[in-house]
Amino acid sequence: EPPKRRIKRVLPAPPPKAEGPDVGTLRPNRNGMIRLRGRTDKGRRWQQEIDYDLAVTLVREHMAVVVNPFTIRRLYTNKAFRHYILTRDHYTCFFCGEYGDTIDHLLPRAKGGHTTPVNCVCACNLCNQSKADRWLDEFMQDDA
Repeated sequence: EPPKRRIKRVLPAPPPKAEGPDVGTLRPNRNGMIRLRGRTDKGRRWQQEIDYDLAVTLVREHMAVVVNPFTIRRLYTNKAFRHYILTRDHYTCFFCGEYGDTIDHLLPRAKGGHTTPVNCVCACNLCNQSKADRWLDEFMQDDA
């Protein structure tokens, strides 16, 4: 099967900024950590501590909101996030324009990318598998 033709597309717009204090109000605890709260797909509450830089990234990339200077809250459950990305991109592969039902990270997690609306796009299974952990530009230029 010949490789799919890849199309250079405009990145999707991030969701509107959520209400809440600005990221500048965050203050790490004595260990340099910020508390991250969220809910599971079944609605159960969870929390964990993450480092300050990750907390800032999650807020800036519209994945979380600042609750108070020491705490942020995730905006999406895993299931809701997947649904948001797929519907935002109209189930259309970001790379080839065909039907897509998987989520791909533009900056791969293996290279420091995070699962946020700014870094994730809808992809078809073939493009997602063939991109793997390559840089976006490297994948888009590659013919194979």
